[in-house]
Amino acid sequence: MKNIVIGTAGHIDHGKTTLVKMLTNINTDTMKEEKERGMTIDLGFAPLNIPSGDIISIIDVPGHEKFIKNMVAGAKGINFVLFLIACDDGIMPQTIEHKEILKLLGIKNGIIVLSKRDLVTSERVDEVKAQISQEFKEEFFKDFPIVEVSLKDSSTYENLYNLILKEIENFDFSSSNNIQNIFRLDIDKIYSPKGIGTIVSGTTIGNINKGDTLTLYPQKINIKIKGIQNHGKDLEYISSQQRCALNITGVTAKELERGNLLTNSKTITNSKIIDVVFNRLSEGTIPKNNTKIRLNIGTGEYYGKIKYLQDFEEESTFFQLIMDKEIPVDFDDIGILRTLSTSALLGGARILTPFGVPTKKNNSIYLKKLNYLLNKQLNVSEYLLNKGSFTYINDLNKEFNLSLNENSFDHNIFVFKTIKAIIHKENLKNLKNEINLYLNDFHLKNPLRKGVPLATINNLFFKGINLINEFQDEFQEKDNFVSLKTFKVKLSKDEKKIKDEILILLKKQEFNGLSFEKLNDYFHKNLNFKEVFQYLVREGLIIKLNEYFLLKGFYQEALNRLDNFLILNTQITLAEFRDLLKTSRKMALVYLENFDEKKVTKKIDSYRIKNNI
Repeated sequence: MKNIVIGTAGHIDHGKTTLVKMLTNINTDTMKEEKERGMTIDLGFAPLNIPSGDIISIIDVPGHEKFIKNMVAGAKGINFVLFLIACDDGIMPQTIEHKEILKLLGIKNGIIVLSKRDLVTSERVDEVKAQISQEFKEEFFKDFPIVEVSLKDSSTYENLYNLILKEIENFDFSSSNNIQNIFRLDIDKIYSPKGIGTIVSGTTIGNINKGDTLTLYPQKINIKIKGIQNHGKDLEYISSQQRCALNITGVTAKELERGNLLTNSKTITNSKIIDVVFNRLSEGTIPKNNTKIRLNIGTGEYYGKIKYLQDFEEESTFFQLIMDKEIPVDFDDIGILRTLSTSALLGGARILTPFGVPTKKNNSIYLKKLNYLLNKQLNVSEYLLNKGSFTYINDLNKEFNLSLNENSFDHNIFVFKTIKAIIHKENLKNLKNEINLYLNDFHLKNPLRKGVPLATINNLFFKGINLINEFQDEFQEKDNFVSLKTFKVKLSKDEKKIKDEILILLKKQEFNGLSFEKLNDYFHKNLNFKEVFQYLVREGLIIKLNEYFLLKGFYQEALNRLDNFLILNTQITLAEFRDLLKTSRKMALVYLENFDEKKVTKKIDSYRIKNNI
């Protein structure tokens, strides 16, 4: 079964609403103001019954130029159009305007209906057909069949009805806005009947069941489908390309407005910076950079300004739309741009990505990305090669509206499985070379240091992520330091001599230790002393206690003597510990405060006990 939405287009008073009534026996002029003025102000819709049982909804789109936003709203989901041209007036300004909008929105199937045939001569009909041939000669409308109708001859509407059946029978509607498992409804009307709750209406894209949960944008509120109705019938589910009313819970009518949308899509997002490809209205004004605009998209109207991402090109131009507020959009949504001041049509805008980022004009890398999105031909290998660094698979999917996984890539791409990221192997090779050069330079300048801090390597080369274990063949990581696999600390002859002298000097001091200043003075501020000394500290051969340094062995011996004393005694005083080490009271206090800090001992009044925590 086909689900078909037919739209009407054409100049005001050319008979669109009358046409719908003649085909469906329903008057879509539902508002008092509409009845009085004889024009459709908002979207009216009616079912068209056909023998096959296919579900057809006809939307009566308003013709008045100030209501173009409603026409765009109606066009969302339309896959066939009845384009009316009155025989007496012929082609009028709004005829051209609607033709341009339908072209921009990509609606390529339909019928041209010549209304008011009874008011003119055959010669006039031929004139109008000639106008159509001239005006529509380079458009996809030129292949639309043409049919004449007259209120005084009901058979003309029967002819139109039969032609509609023939055209829709030959057209494949399955590809029109129907994405499997994705549902979307742009809200065009909101009701709150007493005792029923909140009701919204729109044209479905995708399928939905009663009881399903959707997300309301831009509010990001979860709502539940309480009821579904299509052309007056209550349904348990509804499929794509149908007009429907949804009874929803989780939100009140006061919280809603036209332009909100309901969806289960994960790609729709609220965005303020939107990258688009702009197609100018035929012979229309070329907008200037920073032109303030109205964007009609879905059922919403929003305000913002244009930012050129490249010099204007006649066929299409990349723009960035900087909106006044975040709006709900998705990849490939199509909107209409108008000037803010005069509402003059500028052209159409197809959304390439909702995730625009501020960038300078003619940024070649950014423009290449937009070309990928425009042509839907992303060469992942080429993209990664140009990008240089690694990219998370989820980020790539989000950026280009893809569904890739770890097994989606060719032999040119390396996958970091631990973090689900990818990099081109050529860039991986370059990255390894950069790290190799960096570490080699570091080792030459710092031969006594075990390596570069792991955090430094991560920040410099891996965006803060720990990936060094992915490079175990070239690099090694130990104690949070990274070095070349082949690197080992080697002391020169002079450095070995200084090392031995430091150890001998501290050994003589036993438990007393020495300050760095005294050691430095002893070696007459030899530049090599500092490097060797820091090496001994890093290697753990020397222990620092406050401002004092001593051999690790004496520190461990102090712990052992304390432990043995407390086995025989429940507590120890500062004086007793001083005597154990045969050191000064000051130095004994330095030890004990260190033990307190490390939870080895616990101070109580003037003595200490073993800390069992």
